[in-house]
Amino acid sequence: MKVVTMCDIGNQRTVNQDYVSYYQKENEAIVVLCDGMGGHKAGEVASLLTGEYIIKQYKEAKPFTQKEYVQEWLHQVILDVNRLLNKKSQEDFDLHGMGTTLVVALLVGDVLFVSHVGDSRAYLVSQRQLNQLTRDDTLVNALVDAGSITAEEAIHHPKKNMLVQAVGVSDLVNESYIEIEMHDEDILICSDGLYNSLTNQQIIDILGEDIELKDKGNRLVKEAKIYGGRDNIGLALISRKGAGE
Repeated sequence: MKVVTMCDIGNQRTVNQDYVSYYQKENEAIVVLCDGMGGHKAGEVASLLTGEYIIKQYKEAKPFTQKEYVQEWLHQVILDVNRLLNKKSQEDFDLHGMGTTLVVALLVGDVLFVSHVGDSRAYLVSQRQLNQLTRDDTLVNALVDAGSITAEEAIHHPKKNMLVQAVGVSDLVNESYIEIEMHDEDILICSDGLYNSLTNQQIIDILGEDIELKDKGNRLVKEAKIYGGRDNIGLALISRKGAGE
């Protein structure tokens, strides 16, 4: 198992509000990616607090031996960090209204567990295909679900980037939960700074190159800054190739 993380401020931002980190154990690994929001440096604080809290809790957790426990742990840690951000926001006026997207990917043996809130994404990369595992918590997706607009209308909707939930902005958070068995696939986790800058085909072409995982990450960041780069760019790549070596 190999894990690579990258986080770049991009071309236009003055503060990097993305956070991405990982931690590996003997037969497990966790990746946490956050894209903060809020004025001043509140978004940066929200993403940092969330990411560091979850990594800390994972380091202290016992090895996961049951799938049910994984789902319970993910739910509880997201609930707890949501409360933490709400508390910090109430205590410090400069942090009022802060929040963050969140993707937590936990690989235990051959099984991948993913929970997310917001519009940062997790993709399954297999046979030169990019399959989005998460579904953005956006207003346009809610409108599509309600039948108010079509999927085609959602693509160019003026409020397509408006989130309907994020960690820390309300008392309640409803995270997703995904569980899949892994084989030789890779995983890409990223903030919107990457997928809004590059097309799926551009991402697939880079990930399909016969180069090291770290070089793929560097290429993704470099190309994202060439073709967009208007936002921070956070990403993580997880490869199971050679996992048994």
